[in-house]
Amino acid sequence: MNGIEVERGAHAFAGVPLERALAALRRLEPGARACWAYDLDLIEARARRFVRAFTGLEPRVAYALKANALPAILERLRAAGVDAECGSLGELELAEAAGFPAARRNLNGNGRTPEEAEWAARHGLHSVNADSPAELELLERAAAGASARLRVALRVNPGIMTPGHAYVATGHVEAKFGMSPDEALAAWAGRARWPHLLVDGLHVHIGSQLLDLAPLEAALDAALALAAEAARRGAPLGLLNLGGGFGIDYEGRGAEFPLERWGARLAERARATRLEWVLEPGRWIVAPAGVLLAEVLWVKERAVRADPGAGARFVVLAAGMNDLLRPALYRARHRIVPLEPRAGERWRATVVGPVCESADVFAAELELSPLQPGDVVAILDVGAYGAAMSSNYNGRGRLAELIASGGTLTRARAGETAADLTARRRADRLEV
Repeated sequence: MNGIEVERGAHAFAGVPLERALAALRRLEPGARACWAYDLDLIEARARRFVRAFTGLEPRVAYALKANALPAILERLRAAGVDAECGSLGELELAEAAGFPAARRNLNGNGRTPEEAEWAARHGLHSVNADSPAELELLERAAAGASARLRVALRVNPGIMTPGHAYVATGHVEAKFGMSPDEALAAWAGRARWPHLLVDGLHVHIGSQLLDLAPLEAALDAALALAAEAARRGAPLGLLNLGGGFGIDYEGRGAEFPLERWGARLAERARATRLEWVLEPGRWIVAPAGVLLAEVLWVKERAVRADPGAGARFVVLAAGMNDLLRPALYRARHRIVPLEPRAGERWRATVVGPVCESADVFAAELELSPLQPGDVVAILDVGAYGAAMSSNYNGRGRLAELIASGGTLTRARAGETAADLTARRRADRLEV
């Protein structure tokens, strides 16, 4: 339930021998030396646990596609009763293609485009979270043009700091997201100006990878106080979206987010309201269910000239920072384990990728069992913000994605080849 564990070749991965996955992929992709793999059964189990944790509140649980929008994952979550939270036109199309109906999609983002607004009006959504008061004019034009009505929640920046890396803090006063409470109160009070919009919602999302309830409690207090003030001014709200941010235990130390405790707390606070509630988990559901499998290309020993007895050891993997960006971008730590550990005294090594950047480091001075070229390691807890953030930097094709379920392993997305990277070349003359 809490993730995939690998120890001395034993593992839990939907009944599939994980150490054979990369070799199986090579029958379809002979040059494959790394790939992503996801346990769909674990993803479904975590999604159902998340929903159960909020019994008594009965919120809409909308999975954040930005974490991992692999169609096979989306289809499994839709079948499990989870909705879709989208952040772009592409994610809206992915959600619709995965079978999420209009009432089970909502739209976020701080740079709304006319195309997104028009798509929402034509195809329908549960709600749009507007990032600024000016966005309401865009949404009104789109809804009027489609003879539709859009439900809108206003994203408010509550000025709450969260622990962790600055790049995943979204609710402090310097963050780019949301409007001020005063701007939201004015928009709710004047919502008759937008006859094609139902502006009755509040959206608050303060950050990601939270393991402590204190910032979420502060956000909840701020949201309920703002909703009460809106009602006092004659503009009662009907929808409260508290976003996501639920963290996972990347270190494997048992520091799990207190999900059930937070569910009970929200249910207790909700009794005094008549609000519809929305939650938007992403990482919590999929991160522990994904691994990055990578072949060891080289084990490099480098002596230090001033001290012949000292030196550095580097394990060079076939996967790099273009595949898994989190360690370079966030200084994130992921557990790295050999799938079939060799006997012998453990040694320390820095695990790196083949990309031409000094930041292409997965872990420094990591203690590992001995490794040799051709061995395969698993980088754990990469189901979220792994493949979704990968790129073609250094001319490297994005990796294949495999799914496991009920003892069956399937290639859900093919890896990119060098030919794929050149296929987009064009010479289209443009009139300017």
